[in-house]
Amino acid sequence: MKKLIRYSLFISYIIGALLIIYFLGFIIFQPSWSEILFDWSFYPTIFFFIISIQELYHWAKIGKRSELSDIIAIAFFFFFIFFFTKDLLTSIMGAFSIYLWFGVFELKDYPIINKILIISLVTYNIIFIAGIVSAFMNNPFFINTAFAFSFWIILILGFLLFGRKYIVVWRFMSPAYLTLFLYIIGWLAVIFINQYTLIDLNIHTPLGPLEINLIYPVLIGVNWLVYFISGPILDKLLGIKRVNDDEILELVEDVKNDIGISGNVKVGFGIYPILNAMAYGSFFDKRIAIIAESKDQIPKDELRGIVAHELAHTKGKHTLILTFIATMDLVIRMILGFPATYYDYTFGDPEIPMIYFILINLLIFMVIFVIVRYLEARADLNAKKAGYSKELAKALYNLESFYATGREFGLNTMLLCDEKITEDNQFLDYNETARYLYSSMIQPSRGSLLANIMNSHPPSYFRIAAILDDQLKPIKEAILPFICLSRKKQIKYAKKFQNARKAFKLVANEKIKEKFELEDLSSVFQELNRKELYKLDLDKDFMFRNKITSELILGKLKDIRFLDDACNSDQYIIINLKTNQKMTLDASYYTKNEVKMDGTYYFENNTPLKLKKIDLDEKNTDGNYIFKNEKKEILKSIKKTKLPNSITFIKNLEGQDLFLKLKGHLKIFRCNQVDVSDNIDDYRMELENVMTNENLNLKLKDLIIRPNKIYLPITKNLEYRKSEIYVINWLIKNKIFTQVYIKKPVNNLEMGYVQEIHLNGSSGQDNSLENEIDEVENIIIKNIFGKKITIPYSSLEVIMFESNTAMIQLKSETSMFSRLGYKMLKKIKPKSIFYANKV
Repeated sequence: MKKLIRYSLFISYIIGALLIIYFLGFIIFQPSWSEILFDWSFYPTIFFFIISIQELYHWAKIGKRSELSDIIAIAFFFFFIFFFTKDLLTSIMGAFSIYLWFGVFELKDYPIINKILIISLVTYNIIFIAGIVSAFMNNPFFINTAFAFSFWIILILGFLLFGRKYIVVWRFMSPAYLTLFLYIIGWLAVIFINQYTLIDLNIHTPLGPLEINLIYPVLIGVNWLVYFISGPILDKLLGIKRVNDDEILELVEDVKNDIGISGNVKVGFGIYPILNAMAYGSFFDKRIAIIAESKDQIPKDELRGIVAHELAHTKGKHTLILTFIATMDLVIRMILGFPATYYDYTFGDPEIPMIYFILINLLIFMVIFVIVRYLEARADLNAKKAGYSKELAKALYNLESFYATGREFGLNTMLLCDEKITEDNQFLDYNETARYLYSSMIQPSRGSLLANIMNSHPPSYFRIAAILDDQLKPIKEAILPFICLSRKKQIKYAKKFQNARKAFKLVANEKIKEKFELEDLSSVFQELNRKELYKLDLDKDFMFRNKITSELILGKLKDIRFLDDACNSDQYIIINLKTNQKMTLDASYYTKNEVKMDGTYYFENNTPLKLKKIDLDEKNTDGNYIFKNEKKEILKSIKKTKLPNSITFIKNLEGQDLFLKLKGHLKIFRCNQVDVSDNIDDYRMELENVMTNENLNLKLKDLIIRPNKIYLPITKNLEYRKSEIYVINWLIKNKIFTQVYIKKPVNNLEMGYVQEIHLNGSSGQDNSLENEIDEVENIIIKNIFGKKITIPYSSLEVIMFESNTAMIQLKSETSMFSRLGYKMLKKIKPKSIFYANKV
């Protein structure tokens, strides 16, 4: 977009915002100025409005948004709407609905994500508009109705855009969710009858000392009706067909006998791009559905494990238990006079505001999902007792590999598209999943644990640990995501899971070798040039910390060894700097933090400190960094100190190519000289653009420096094409290992070495940059599997690579809010950034 247009939009934003404020403040709502000045929400609204102007000015001047502009936009829209409506739900929906308009436009090249955003956009906007109407009419009926029916909006749009697989491919799909869907239909029918027919269910009937509303017993009756008829309805809803394959029927019959189920179990099959199964139906109508793309693609051992788990649900009558839980929930609500459903706010007038009802409901469902996770853990335990532990663990590993990078979100967009994943990328997914599951049995991420709190299944790594060993009881497994938010508890359970990790290694290695017909994984990792991931770390000193024992080892990383192991493939070969002995460390068990002996460090007070020594205590679990300045020695605890980068890194940039971001362009400059000083503010860098001979003399205090990792976003704007092509040609010339991200839901990452740029059928290396701008067609990369892949330039999203230099940005070219964000980043992760104290 041209600068003139950007500035025009900037001016239009200010004028438009003022007009909207005038229209809402002086025509529609007309609050008095005394009310405004005493209204706390007025001040954050003004603050974020001013910040948004600064952010938009930054965009108009530079041509690209700042890193935190999205957060600023959402915060401003939220407070702006809240100031006028004083409704929290309307403000949240409004902020995201306005923001999503931009998201849908910006992500139009991502067909699957774009459709998911459209579903969210339509839903949020309907609730937002209803909220505005409710605020204007001073009647919450409209927003309450819109929110109550939002589930149906999401469901209908999902079916229209993706079909049935929109429900099935979500990893959190379970009979609990599907039965809940049927309950909602039943409840809606009851409330509709109550509201629009002569039948009045809001009659209060005495029941002993209590007086109850008749609608609650009716809803309880509907729950049980849904339970009894859920089997055929779910078959119809999900397109489940009866299985006539004798081999599958025989397999199910064998597992059924092992589980100890008497009577008939109806076996169905649903065609979807994933391997899964589900048990459903009432106790007299037992059903199981196998979910797969094809009956021929199902590994029989994994199918036995999946069927055993689902039939364990059937034997335990878990759908019946869920119906009892739903009944008890309604009974408690009836006694307390608490609303039964969101539809009460459409067809009734509950005393409790809807926003509080939503929050209380979240807490209620958090408890209910603990019970549901307990039932899942019980099903795993019963499948294990029947002799299917290995088969079930293998199936869980397979299922987790399907979701790959979407595992925390619960959906891999690949499963919603028509393009199929290549075998090479599938191998990478399976390999990464094995590492993820194994390392999560050592130290799970808090993000993963928090994501599981409203999930019907325990995390797969906990399930596998419970299946392959005897250290977890079902109830403990159900609440373990809460428990392991504590790092101390993570260490406790990492020790308990030692045998489970060993067993999982065998399962995962057998699976990946069997699926991809491999004999030795270590040679595969060598061929894939995995050592490139560590090239910048070799021959550097690190403080290694064991994740379980907290043992500290100061060592020099000399080499990387690869094992015949998908879970724990990488080993550090180090020289212990205390004993001068060669050691081997499993990478999965250790974190590493670079230290620079005799390097100069700057902490908050900007006083240079030279790292002279590192002393460890007797147990090697703590110790001190010993620094020295001009006057004395200073000790800093290893545990409590987040060591920043040594300023020596800046000095070592001399003679290197740096990547300087100027007005949105990533340009390559040669660092000719670094002028050092005792005061970090006086450090200077002399840079020269080798293409234009432009010279810059920059102060370190005016720069934001990100070591090693370089990101090159690819845009459609031809204004940036020249600098993009120059960087890509630099990658070709220097043979740099590169990661190329592509605008696709599947096969969207290629790793390897860029070979050439194609310009309408010819190589770009022999053309002038002026001619390349309009004619660039695609790039060719030789990936880690040795294949040459042609990628259309228009489908490139970002190119990422590592270098022993840095990516640099001027503070003056970032927004004030972004600079505050960088200051916070420096405190949280000081190794990721050089940032002098000046904001």
